[in-house]
Amino acid sequence: MNDKVNPGDIETCMNHKSVWQQEAMPAFPALPGDMQADAVIVGAGLCGLLCAYMLHRKGLRDIALIDANEVCSGVTATTTAKITSQHGLIYAKLLKGAGAERAKQYLAANETAIQHYREIIERENINCGFTPCNAWIYSTDNAQAIEDEVRAAQKLGMAAVFAHPDELPIQTAGALQFPGQAHFHPLQFARHICEILTAAGCRIYTHTKATGIEDGAVITNRGKILAKHIISASHYPFIDKTSLLFAKIFQERSYVLALQNAGTLRDVYLDSKHGGFSFRPYGNLVLLGAVDHKTGHETDARHFDGLLSSAQELYPGAETAFMWSAQDCMTHDGIPYIGRLKENLYIATGFNKWGMTSGMAAADMISDLITQGRSDFAEVFSLKGRDIGLQAKSFCKETADIAGNLLTGLTHAVEPVCTHMGCAVKWNPDEETWDCTCHGSRFDPEGQVLCGPALKPLKRTGGKPR
Repeated sequence: MNDKVNPGDIETCMNHKSVWQQEAMPAFPALPGDMQADAVIVGAGLCGLLCAYMLHRKGLRDIALIDANEVCSGVTATTTAKITSQHGLIYAKLLKGAGAERAKQYLAANETAIQHYREIIERENINCGFTPCNAWIYSTDNAQAIEDEVRAAQKLGMAAVFAHPDELPIQTAGALQFPGQAHFHPLQFARHICEILTAAGCRIYTHTKATGIEDGAVITNRGKILAKHIISASHYPFIDKTSLLFAKIFQERSYVLALQNAGTLRDVYLDSKHGGFSFRPYGNLVLLGAVDHKTGHETDARHFDGLLSSAQELYPGAETAFMWSAQDCMTHDGIPYIGRLKENLYIATGFNKWGMTSGMAAADMISDLITQGRSDFAEVFSLKGRDIGLQAKSFCKETADIAGNLLTGLTHAVEPVCTHMGCAVKWNPDEETWDCTCHGSRFDPEGQVLCGPALKPLKRTGGKPR
């Protein structure tokens, strides 16, 4: 596959579209009214599509997917698309807090997910730029933390090594290398999965927003879908209030530049420090990411300006072809919530910026739970039995933050109070949006919902938009 990006193909980077969004995705109709299905999947991002694919492969035939927007128009479109089981300094923490058995489950689930990508791409003959590589976690000042993570990964059976990468534009104190990982073009892959699903009779509906569950049916703005199995695979769970998930997950934003004339890379990289640099290749581009912060906590910072300045320091003379931001659901212990929430309801959320691998792992686990009644990896991802020590620091910090943002005294064209749970929304000058400081809902300047969990627009005050 030739994935070289030519200057003539580049849209203006100021519209904040990702490099992947040059790919045309198929269009689907809205839900035409009430219906029934064996399984309904809420959220037609990559995780939802893979849930449908896995369920169909395992024998379930009557499947419906719905999405509030277009297929794969959310997180899947803004990912850096690394397919890796190397998720930061996770394994030393898991060994200490969750124990060896659950740490092994976490690693095995993600390594199995990578293998599923290989198998699906080969079986379905999908052309999506799937490229095997090493995945690295590096530190500029703490070799000990890297060494501890190497030992933890090796103890769990991963062929991890300590090394010094030779292709980064920064000096490192050391890095961990995971072999057998990959990167790809997520929307090219997703487009093929859509084609496979529709050919198999799976029903996909867009612009259909789920608002709740009632008597075994998903209630939407277009009608209700009665189903034997309901899967919440949306970016932020649409059932967060009844499940108390709003207290268990929060959202973070990060920023990415696609750089021309920055040389080439073989592998993918991530700084072990929160907010540090991420690197990956895509054709003749280098994707540079950084600046993680909780959604709604932008103040007056211009994060793109800061990242552009860093790019010129790291890659003098490089040009920015694309720039975009991403929003990810985070958990307090770094482990996603995947599995059965109650009798016929399943959840997949909190992927902690590793949605490509975690989404495949979730699809594998949930499809096993539905068709076989069990999954070998279910325990570590379960909503129950989480280690309090792993969660405590993050939970206390986020709880205090929520309490401090339940009220606001600002006055604008909209009332800056989120319609989800009454938290303050703050102006995001980078992207001209109102962002919720607690749970990550986002609204346009007029107060209309861009992404949930909020369902209703901000209340207007009669003034002019900011």
